Amino acid sequence: MKYRGLLFWLVLLVPSMVSAAVVRNIEFPVNGPNSFRNDFGEPRGGGTRKHQGNDIIAPKMTPLVSTVDGKVLYVVSPQASWGYEILIVDSEGYQYDYLHVNNDNPGTDDGLGGEAHAYAPGITNGVSVSKGQLIGWVGDSGNAENTVPHLHFEIHDPQGGIVNPYDSLIVASGAYRSSNNSAGVTVDMRSALDGVADGRPDDVFRQNLEQGVRGEDVRQLQITLKVLGLLTPDSITSYFGPKTRSAVTAFQKRQGIEQLGIVGPKTRSLLNKGISSGVLTEYKPYYSDAEQKAILLQQQNERARILEERRKATGGI
Repeated sequence: MKYRGLLFWLVLLVPSMVSAAVVRNIEFPVNGPNSFRNDFGEPRGGGTRKHQGNDIIAPKMTPLVSTVDGKVLYVVSPQASWGYEILIVDSEGYQYDYLHVNNDNPGTDDGLGGEAHAYAPGITNGVSVSKGQLIGWVGDSGNAENTVPHLHFEIHDPQGGIVNPYDSLIVASGAYRSSNNSAGVTVDMRSALDGVADGRPDDVFRQNLEQGVRGEDVRQLQITLKVLGLLTPDSITSYFGPKTRSAVTAFQKRQGIEQLGIVGPKTRSLLNKGISSGVLTEYKPYYSDAEQKAILLQQQNERARILEERRKATGGI
């Protein structure tokens, strides 16, 4: 699978930007009994960060559905340190992020379910999806292991602003929407989520990596390089060999930094920054030039309409 992104959305590299209140016309993403509340912005990690989405608690293997008509921007493959993930973009450029998608075999907590029990058949990079379409299942993958199964759900606007999903979830269609504890969610369950990182952690790479090294950090590096189209799936071996070194050198060249083929502090920082925000600067444009222009024109027309309505409401002032 080739991971692609929207080149003109690179402002997503500024994850601290919070968008003004937005309500999107979406389908509720969890199609089954659930419980959620407005936990956006709450402190996490002992106050070191803030929650950038809403956690929707639901039984494991509860269906996840597409909130919009759109395209799958990417799915994480193979599983990364933050688990399985699906990112969908609509025609207006809003992105909908599903994290901690299931990684277990049904009825277990074995972590061995693989992509067949994470993503619905046919959910791959670039495919079109319809509002309400099955895309995967609730789980506890990645850094949500050993806690209550839930969907960490995020919305980002076209400029990269982080949108509080709560109002959109409240007004979303669906028989199972909830904002209370009807699913049997306890205080202890909620407390357990405090230790879960918001989506992709910003410190996946903590140590220098170079040729000859083995281990999980190398595997995470290879997954990221595969995301960028710099490695093929068969190169994800957990061993830092010549192919991985060449891919690191290519990444450094694109970033305009010294090309040593070693993952040192500067390279680690660039990789972590891109992972934390969900976008890396090398992603190829997802839309064609014509589609990008159409989206920008749509956004400009919408802004013009709002300004005209305001002008009329104020008597032309």
